[in-house]
Amino acid sequence: MFDLNKFDDYIDQLTDLVFSRIIEKYGDIYPLNFTTNQEEILIGELAKLTTTLALLEERQEYEKCAIVQNRIRKIEIKLKRL
Repeated sequence: MFDLNKFDDYIDQLTDLVFSRIIEKYGDIYPLNFTTNQEEILIGELAKLTTTLALLEERQEYEKCAIVQNRIRKIEIKLKRL
């Protein structure tokens, strides 16, 4: 049987190793200062909602789909205004 705790420990160790190597190669990377503008934020939210919509459609949760579609429309309107 698959031991989820061992897997989590493995992922934690792997993450620590990758992060250590990034710091070795590139130096201290904190704080990461990625500039984000309103358009990037809206596009990210749109991508997330589109994925959520697909999952809800797959599960045939149509009432939730309607809510997500309404949020998608609002974001699309905001993007057109930019």
